[in-house]
Amino acid sequence: MLAPDGREVDVIPLLHIVEDILKRATLQIETTSQAIKCMLCRRTGPTMPVSFPCSIYSLSYTIDRISSEIAYKALGGTDGYATTTVALLNMLASYSWDTKLVLTLAAFALNYGEFWLLAQIYSSNQLAKSIAVLKQLPIILENSGPLKPRFDALNNLIKVVMDVARCVVELKDLPPTYISHEVPALSSAMAHVPAAVYWTVRSVLACAAQITSLTTMEYEFAKLTTETWELSTLAYKLSNILEHLRKQLVTLLPIHRSGP
Repeated sequence: MLAPDGREVDVIPLLHIVEDILKRATLQIETTSQAIKCMLCRRTGPTMPVSFPCSIYSLSYTIDRISSEIAYKALGGTDGYATTTVALLNMLASYSWDTKLVLTLAAFALNYGEFWLLAQIYSSNQLAKSIAVLKQLPIILENSGPLKPRFDALNNLIKVVMDVARCVVELKDLPPTYISHEVPALSSAMAHVPAAVYWTVRSVLACAAQITSLTTMEYEFAKLTTETWELSTLAYKLSNILEHLRKQLVTLLPIHRSGP
């Protein structure tokens, strides 16, 4: 995909970075009869490569800009999701739909990853500990039991968001040499991509707002059910979109593989 200045953007390496961040920043809360234990995933496995395509580094400014916009809008609560989603997509109007989506996910992962990185290291690093206090992390983790439904819903929504992103990128990555847009399955899938990207970006904003509400102590335990329901509703809607895209992709892959 091409950036506004004409450079080609390969979103797949960037998507892999996002996946790595979100996997390692997933909060898991286990409740026992004696205490509530908060554990952050320290997953083992292949480490990310040290070098990346130059196009990724060239996108740093755009990712930072989106990240700042998401963080700022998250302070406004849930009322402006639709407006903010449209504003972000307009900001990225010169990019293809899959690139819009991956750039937004990278911006979210930047904020989300930084927050949970602090949670992983603040108990053993004095600098991180001081920053964690400003972000209310110790209080959040102390109240992790009542917050468990929200974190579970948040983790589930993030998982569906990533599933949709992979599907959109895979669809856009199909070689046009092998598959014509006149193929009904491809036409149907591509027609749904804008809606898939819109609702995925909107879901990202909802996830960001949840983290912001925690760090600013703007949450009330009485509202947890409503906020958890909102995250679950978005996950349900995205799951339906994902199911449709996957069906079309399953139809298209044999066509692609049978190409020359």
